[in-house]
Amino acid sequence: KLLGALKPSSRKTRGRVERFDGFHVKHNRVFADSPQIFKEDPHRLMRLFRHTQNRQLRLSPDLFDMVCNTGLVNAEFRYHKEPRETFLSLLENKGSVARVLRQMHRCDFLGKYLPEFGALTCRIQHEFFHTYAADEHTLRCIDYLDELAGTEQKGLEFYQRIYRELLDPAVLYLALILHDTGRAANRPTHTEESTILADKVCRRLQIKGDRRARLIFLVDNHLLMYSTSTKKDPDDPKVVEEFGKIVGTRENLDALTVMTMADSKGVGASGWSSFKDSALKELYYNT
Repeated sequence: KLLGALKPSSRKTRGRVERFDGFHVKHNRVFADSPQIFKEDPHRLMRLFRHTQNRQLRLSPDLFDMVCNTGLVNAEFRYHKEPRETFLSLLENKGSVARVLRQMHRCDFLGKYLPEFGALTCRIQHEFFHTYAADEHTLRCIDYLDELAGTEQKGLEFYQRIYRELLDPAVLYLALILHDTGRAANRPTHTEESTILADKVCRRLQIKGDRRARLIFLVDNHLLMYSTSTKKDPDDPKVVEEFGKIVGTRENLDALTVMTMADSKGVGASGWSSFKDSALKELYYNT
């Protein structure tokens, strides 16, 4: 009798499945309810990654293959309002962006949605200080940015404080995604081409006004703070004044500071040092 009384309750607990938006979850993996879910609603593709971000889920193997093999990410999809708003909302979630972008990249969805980034996949960077291919470097930069959202870490308190006060993290994350996209053009310098591509993405994602200006500034000047602080004297008033005129606002300065730290750490073990850290801080405070 005791066993009989326990069985229904036990079966109910084991069989409980969370369902939402055409998906269901088992063992922290998300599955599709039907092979037709994306054909029924192509915008589910982007919503899927919002669900995985909110619920800390991984894709099931079958769903991974469905996303990899979809032909639905076309120009209409890239320009549509719903995927655009969902994608930008992903980038607002401080501390939880890198994981979902890596998930999107593994199944080639990120490169399809942002072809500018897709062109960096497995692209070797022919500079002695770059340890990783261009796509992996970019994702590692975002890893380091996400780390600033966690508990206080010795040596990073300065950057964590700035990062936590940022009001528009989506622009900063998108700037990091795009900052090296110009490398695919095979030009002597990549910054100008990256800026052109960032402007193109702004038009497609309807990023306007101050947000567009900040994103373009960050991509165009992503090497400025590093080169000024390490190759010039950050205590020289003329150097500081010239740098400050380019930066223009406190918001730009804050975003550029944490971007520079993440970009430097993302190149490899040699990309960051106590000297670079102190030079960056000195330039920040003087400015």
